[in-house]
Amino acid sequence: MRILLPPSETKALGGESPALEVSPIRDSLENARDEVIAAVIDLCGNREQAIKALKLGPKQLDDVERNLQIKSSPTMPAVQRYTGVLFDSLKAEGDVPDSSLSIQSSMFGLIPAYTPIPYYRLSWDSKLVGLNLKKHWQQAHSDFFSSEEQVLDMRSKSYQQLAPVSGENCWIVEVLVEYSNGSRKPLNHFNKKAKGVFARFAAKENLSGIDQVHEIANLANQKAEVKGSLVTLVVPEGY
Repeated sequence: MRILLPPSETKALGGESPALEVSPIRDSLENARDEVIAAVIDLCGNREQAIKALKLGPKQLDDVERNLQIKSSPTMPAVQRYTGVLFDSLKAEGDVPDSSLSIQSSMFGLIPAYTPIPYYRLSWDSKLVGLNLKKHWQQAHSDFFSSEEQVLDMRSKSYQQLAPVSGENCWIVEVLVEYSNGSRKPLNHFNKKAKGVFARFAAKENLSGIDQVHEIANLANQKAEVKGSLVTLVVPEGY
C-alpha cells in the first residue's frame, strides 16, 4: 500500500550524496521536474522577485542562492532532508524502513522517501514565471497511479491538489482528538505528529492494505475508523 506524505517547509542543510547534475532522478516525472527546476533557477536570477515569489522572511534570504545552486549542491534522502513535527515523529526511533512511503514535493513531484534531493525552497503556492505549479504537476501525475494500487493519502489538502488520486482504492486520512468527556475535535498543528507516528509504524510493519490500518493505529496508540474513502485516526487528549 502506497502511503503519501506532505513535505515540510523546514529542511536540513548539507548532504553527502551526489548532486543532481551528477546523479539526476530518473523516473516518469523527470521532464516535468526539470521544467520546474529551470523555472526556479530563472526566478532566483532576480533576487527581489524571488524573495517576493517565495515569501521569504529576513532570516531566509540565503535560500535564493541555495535555489540557484540546486543542481550542484549535495543531496540526501528526502526523508532525512525534511524536518519538522511530522518527520521528527516519523524518524523518532531512527532510520525509517525503505518501504512504500512517498513524499509530495512542489519541486520534485511525488518521490519515494529515500530519493536523494538537495536543499531547496519552493512551496505549493509559490509563483513561478510562466509555470503554474498546480496545473503543471496535475498534468505530470495524470497517469502516475494504477487503478489497482491501494493508496493511503496523508497529505495536506494543498499538496493533494498537486497530484490528485481518484478511485475506490484511495483513502484520505484525517486526525481527531478525543477528550475525556467523549467529545472529538480536529487536532491542530499536531495532527502532523499523529500522522508521523502512524507512518512510522506503517513503514515498520509494512502496511499492505486498508484492512491492516486498525492494527497499525493500535500500535501507534491511536484508533482508526474507516468509512467510505475516509480514514479517521483518533488520538487521546494530550497525544
